Amino acid sequence: MRRALGTLLWLGGYLACLATLLAGAVYFVGAVWWMHAPPGDVLTVAALPMALLLGAGWLCAMVGRRLRSAPSAPGFGALRTWLVAAVGMAVVVACAVLGHDAWQMVECGRNPPVQDGDGFRRVCNGDLNRFDISFTSIGRATRKLAFQPVDLARTPFAQLEPLGGQAEAVTGIRSRLYRGFRMPGGHTLTLSEHDMSADGVTTWRAPKDEPERINGLPARLTVLEDVSGTAVSHLSWVEGRRDYELWVDANIARVPLREQLFALAASLPRAVPACPGEKLRESIGVDENGFPIRPSLPHVLTVEEMDALGDRSKRPCK
Repeated sequence: MRRALGTLLWLGGYLACLATLLAGAVYFVGAVWWMHAPPGDVLTVAALPMALLLGAGWLCAMVGRRLRSAPSAPGFGALRTWLVAAVGMAVVVACAVLGHDAWQMVECGRNPPVQDGDGFRRVCNGDLNRFDISFTSIGRATRKLAFQPVDLARTPFAQLEPLGGQAEAVTGIRSRLYRGFRMPGGHTLTLSEHDMSADGVTTWRAPKDEPERINGLPARLTVLEDVSGTAVSHLSWVEGRRDYELWVDANIARVPLREQLFALAASLPRAVPACPGEKLRESIGVDENGFPIRPSLPHVLTVEEMDALGDRSKRPCK
């Protein structure tokens, strides 16, 4: 019975370690490659839970091996006991830290930060991670891009230090590009372009949510700050079929960057859509929630339209 239990713990411990390493690798590749998160930040987030699971798995394996095997020599047995105890204490500490962080996340979700009256909104820790982009070389980022990004050579962006770029696929098409810049004060500025004519998607926002203006176009400004003081000021607008986002890692309610942010947005030249002959379905009204109602698809589709529904890379304009 003792040997069977030891074999079960030993095998389960090693399998848990293997599964943890595999899950960590998948998480790292997905977060860096798909979500464009900085590798260092991904490792920092994953280090504690992975250490906890690996420590627990190794502890189970060591206990199982001890139950399976005959008693060891006194000296080596004492050393192993101290080693197992140290790993056990590390696992307990990691559990406590991880539990504290998880409890803070749950509490922040149950009791969200109160809306601040100084022109920005409080958010929970981790809510700003989606704005943290991992940049690569601009040549690599623009390779096989499905659209032509706007030229920044004759804009104030050219005066900023370039940090590189990152491309993102939408419905399997590389139709979104992020470009990063270092501002004179040290803040990171990110410009996102999404050519919706390249992938065929559509977007719509309520006019009341876009009180700002960029070259006469409706725009939305959102200023967010988490409880640790990390902040993002996010400006977004749509010009034709080009969806723009421009954000800086600062709270413009505290740092005087509002005018510069809007000036940079207004300096962008007019975009050329990847699919200039695109035919969009017009809305026929709005529903009870204020969203536009699109007409239903026709009963008969052409071969090109059928191909476009299954594979957007075969859209007729492409």
